[in-house]
Amino acid sequence: MENEKRKEKTNILTYKGAVYGAFAGFIATWSISTVIAASEVVLGLQISTFYSIMGISLGLNNVITAAYMGFGLHLLTGTIIGAVLGAIGIRWKKIRMLNPLENTLTGMGAGIVIWLVLFLPLTSLFIQPSIQRIVNLESELQYPLLSEDMNQLIQKIALGAIAFHLVWGAIFSYIMRSLVRIREFKMRGQQAGLGI
Repeated sequence: MENEKRKEKTNILTYKGAVYGAFAGFIATWSISTVIAASEVVLGLQISTFYSIMGISLGLNNVITAAYMGFGLHLLTGTIIGAVLGAIGIRWKKIRMLNPLENTLTGMGAGIVIWLVLFLPLTSLFIQPSIQRIVNLESELQYPLLSEDMNQLIQKIALGAIAFHLVWGAIFSYIMRSLVRIREFKMRGQQAGLGI
């Protein structure tokens, strides 16, 4: 009986971690999307170029639809990754108890792992083989591009994405830690109110 209660508490804790992580992942991804848009402006590209490249590489032929699809998939991916990291992190007491600096560094480490495990393989498997299609479709909306220029741009994006993933990890860990601290504060208040 006590084992079942412990398992139920663990499941609730895991669920809460997944919810907190999904929220933190969504906010971190949305924040990075803003930085991506600003980077596109600085580079002289049309806003949403990054997202349209994602959508085109997945087979869409309309640049605008591809941009919406890429943006949606980016948010969905960040949210799902956040949920997974949140479910794992909240159960791992060693991570929960870290001080803010260690927590941020752990989040940044997670960002690097995401870059290595997800971003680089997707870039290699989907975007690199689609360069000519991307060039043809993108050149309809902005200045003409050469496939060599696009290839160099994608390489720069892949390297620049390291910084974006580091920032994502820092934002994610900050939000996650804040949510966990709020939860612990509420639980202590409830326990104090019950005289436990």
